[in-house]
Amino acid sequence: MPGHDQVQRAVLKSLVDTEQRSVIANLSCWVVTAIAAIFLPTAIYFLFPLIFRLVAMVGTRTTFARLRSALDEDRSFAREYRLLAVALVVGGAAWGSTLLPILAYPTLHPARLLVAGGTLVGMSIIVTMLSPAPRLATFFALGFLGAFGAGLVITDTPDGLILMLGMTILFLIFIAYSHASTFSQTRSAQLLVENRRLSDDLRASLERALHMADHDSLTGMFNRRAFFAHTKQALWAKRLVIMIDIDHFKTINDRYGHAVGDVVLKRIGRVIRTVLEEEVGTEHYAARLGGEEFAVMVPCGPTFENRALTDTLHRRIAGIAEQMEIEGLVTTASLGVAVMDRQQTLDEALHNADTALYRAKAQGRNRTEYALMSAKMAAIQSA
Repeated sequence: MPGHDQVQRAVLKSLVDTEQRSVIANLSCWVVTAIAAIFLPTAIYFLFPLIFRLVAMVGTRTTFARLRSALDEDRSFAREYRLLAVALVVGGAAWGSTLLPILAYPTLHPARLLVAGGTLVGMSIIVTMLSPAPRLATFFALGFLGAFGAGLVITDTPDGLILMLGMTILFLIFIAYSHASTFSQTRSAQLLVENRRLSDDLRASLERALHMADHDSLTGMFNRRAFFAHTKQALWAKRLVIMIDIDHFKTINDRYGHAVGDVVLKRIGRVIRTVLEEEVGTEHYAARLGGEEFAVMVPCGPTFENRALTDTLHRRIAGIAEQMEIEGLVTTASLGVAVMDRQQTLDEALHNADTALYRAKAQGRNRTEYALMSAKMAAIQSA
């Protein structure tokens, strides 16, 4: 079942929507009551209850608006809920006070039926509206019955206990009926929350699947397929393609175990991304092609900038061993670099960089070698 807080939010959102639509109905009941009271001989005694009710309606409307704002902004609504509970107690008392002049000064004037009827109709509208949140309906009922009971005591109304009992039973009937009629609304809120949660889970699963399809699970970098797909979007006229291979990685796995080897690969992936962000910015592509082999594509800059990038990669990768503090562990890398223009394919550029990489390994490892370039490309690179 969905979380209680989420269901409560859904129910309260439905409630504040209903309250907004019921404002006209509540105001109409007040107007009918006010007009009917004017024609009663005791009209003056209805002045305070009617003003009290109007003020209470404004207060309740304001607290509902605050609750709506908290729900729309998806923040805690505990404070707004407490304020609304207080407002409903006051509002219930205001509705109950409307009946006090009739109890204190009984009259046979027909308008008294409109006053009592308008009050009871308005009370039933509010109870029905609040029924999806039984606690709020109870707060309103307590306010109404409290004012009604106090009025019976103050006015020393004959058979006041019977009247109080009858009004309480009437309220219980209203609440029970309204709650039963809105059971489906509460259930709908539960289903809505559950469907939303399932939708969020499905979206998260799809995002994870898409990420896993494009990324290496160990390092979080692009995989080979994604590297080829995404680098097609590069619009740079000159591109630097760098192949990076970890020196003696098999020895690391054999001597220290594959768990240490995995940690080394993760940290090298993190170092590559960090260096690229610091030295190049956001315009770069980096991937783990497989095993201990990585590939990078960046915009080709002047020779000194390109060499500064490869020097930083060498230094940071070598520093991983020191950070891991494992005796005898050495983490160095050999780099092969090729300059790629628009006429070349990525396969050709990677082949050239790979050839330079093997030359770097043959010449002692932990160094960078550049692919052989045509005279035209050499002139472009040195420009």
